[in-house]
Amino acid sequence: MSSFLKTGRNCWRTEHVDRLRFLIDGADYFAVLREALKKAQHTIYILSWDINSQLKLVRDADNDGYPEKLGEFLDALTKKNRNLNIYILSWDFAMIYGVGREWFPIYQLDWKTNPRVHFCLDNYQPAGASQHQKIVVIDDTLAFVGGLDLTLGRWDTSDHKPENLNRDGDDMTIFRPFHDVQIMLEGGAAAAFAELFRERWKWVADEDLQPADNGKSSKLWPENVPADISDVVAGLARTSCKYEQQSEIREILDFYLNAIDAAERYIYIENQYFTVPSIAEAMQRSLEKEQGPEIVIVQPRETDGWLAQMTMDVLRIRLIKQMQARDRYDRLRVYYPDGPGLNELPINVHAKIMIVDDRLVAVGSANLNNRSMNLDNECIIIIDAGSDDNLRRSVSAFRNRLLAEHLSCSPERMHDTLSQTDSLIAGIEKLIDTNGRYLNTLPMDLPEDVDQIVPDTDVTDPEEPLEPELFVNRILPETSEKSIKSRIVNWLWMVGTLTVLSVMWHWMPLSNWVDLQPVSEALTGIQAVPGLPLWIMAGFVLIGCTRLPFSLFVVVVVSIVGLLQGLAYSLTGGLLSAFVVYYAGTRLSRNAVRNLAGSRLNSISNKLAQHGVISIVAIRIIPVAPFSLINLVAGASHFKLRDFLAGTAVGMMPGLFTVSLITDRALAAIENPSPGNLTGLILVVATAFVAAYFLMRWIRRKTQYHQKTPEALTEH
Repeated sequence: MSSFLKTGRNCWRTEHVDRLRFLIDGADYFAVLREALKKAQHTIYILSWDINSQLKLVRDADNDGYPEKLGEFLDALTKKNRNLNIYILSWDFAMIYGVGREWFPIYQLDWKTNPRVHFCLDNYQPAGASQHQKIVVIDDTLAFVGGLDLTLGRWDTSDHKPENLNRDGDDMTIFRPFHDVQIMLEGGAAAAFAELFRERWKWVADEDLQPADNGKSSKLWPENVPADISDVVAGLARTSCKYEQQSEIREILDFYLNAIDAAERYIYIENQYFTVPSIAEAMQRSLEKEQGPEIVIVQPRETDGWLAQMTMDVLRIRLIKQMQARDRYDRLRVYYPDGPGLNELPINVHAKIMIVDDRLVAVGSANLNNRSMNLDNECIIIIDAGSDDNLRRSVSAFRNRLLAEHLSCSPERMHDTLSQTDSLIAGIEKLIDTNGRYLNTLPMDLPEDVDQIVPDTDVTDPEEPLEPELFVNRILPETSEKSIKSRIVNWLWMVGTLTVLSVMWHWMPLSNWVDLQPVSEALTGIQAVPGLPLWIMAGFVLIGCTRLPFSLFVVVVVSIVGLLQGLAYSLTGGLLSAFVVYYAGTRLSRNAVRNLAGSRLNSISNKLAQHGVISIVAIRIIPVAPFSLINLVAGASHFKLRDFLAGTAVGMMPGLFTVSLITDRALAAIENPSPGNLTGLILVVATAFVAAYFLMRWIRRKTQYHQKTPEALTEH
């Protein structure tokens, strides 16, 4: 039987694997990883979508002399071994993905640790793409590849008890049960993954890393951990999109399509998502065959967060319904793990696994969504057992372990039942016992109103890089437009009020009713206050830490010190205030930022992420949120301080100049209501209103453009 793996088509390369172990669930993986890391001699490479220095790799274990928390543990390893260097690449995430992440990881994993712990945020991808691979390589000899990041919320035992207090949690809550798989492998494939890491480190950190001297490495495979497979050739497949030196690669998608077409008896999949139309179409073709494979898909009942539930969950229901309509011979089942106590905290199936005919098994980081097949950086490892009976038994044993976990039975009983029924679906349904954990049919309920408002995959699950602004405007276009327009209107109200007061002072007997002498004397007294500029700066900082209108204080300052000084003080104070709140954003906890920013968080963050300093200029000219919130989220989003201050200075100038000039002209008209002063005031105000009118027209056109159909946007 010829090999299924074709280099350059459905895999990157094939490499020898001396030993391989399937590590099911976080408790198993993290414990084995910790033992292997303690044996590292030369290098440890960690490539991840997320990492958290506070993660405890083991729970309730005997003291091994090392700290529990990941950051301190890695630091201790380098202090004990002076020849060891640790390199960590973690995706430089956007704020929209910030839930559950550690703020300021560079401080925890770089600044606080030994200089030989090297941490770098990976931003080497276009807007809308992410670094999603989950790889650890030790001394180029031992590698861990799969779906598990070294972060909070991943640790769980295979019994997935609803109230396991050892699972990570915040305050008095705990994370939902979490199911995933990682592969541990030894041999040439590990060296290949090390090569992949070094290439990426070169792109991100501009530093060449040297391969490890394997001759000096000790035996890294942890003791008392048996291998599931030995002496086999494995395929390595990837996904990446075109970006600078990075090539467009879609090996994982080609593998899935080839494997589905080649399946004869069964296809077993565990995955977090299911939103790839081409994969669904391949399965539909298979289901239409009179003699074709059974297809069993295990997914979470629901994904994490309302946004994923309102997008990815809706998209998968659409595709599954299409497949069910073509299931002429009743060979399709889509399940989710269920059981007593799991209604409130359903198991999160985060695994990315495919097993076909006891022959093919693939484990990695790739979800069954368009992002993982076309856009994000992904990798999987593939075993082709071919006609080797021993390898086939190893593949079926792995499948039986997975199903036994979901069905609360032993792998042996799972094997016997499948042998008796000679059907994957019949075997599963024979073992379903609702008194324990079992596989329940995934609900296909989709309210019509929800189905109508959720966009198609081009926005919610894109195949190509997508500007964050487009996504936000497609989801919440009306709210964003109203927010911006309301701020412009409020600003015009303030300008109009100053103008009306000035005109009333001239044309009506207001000057006879109000004595401005006390006001003038008060202003003179304030001007004589020692250290007045410092007090003004302190006032701007105080205003900047609240949601009070920034422009209102500019009016006060110009009234006190005059136009030119007021403009200079306002710009300096604004920059100082922006820096203070920006710095606070880098230090506050993630929950604090989300609580302060509220519903505007994603809108601000996505607009900041678009074009560097230009985005800051734009967001100052057309404010989507109060001055303070923009500064806070910019700091929390790791926005470059230099770009932030430069963009703030440029973006603030038009507004500051306009408010300062109108204030100065209004005061002049009140003090000396001559025709010249009144004409100057009216001209300045008219110019401001005209500019605001055209600005709001531009916003309206921009919003209407983003409300076009997905097809029109794609064509454009």
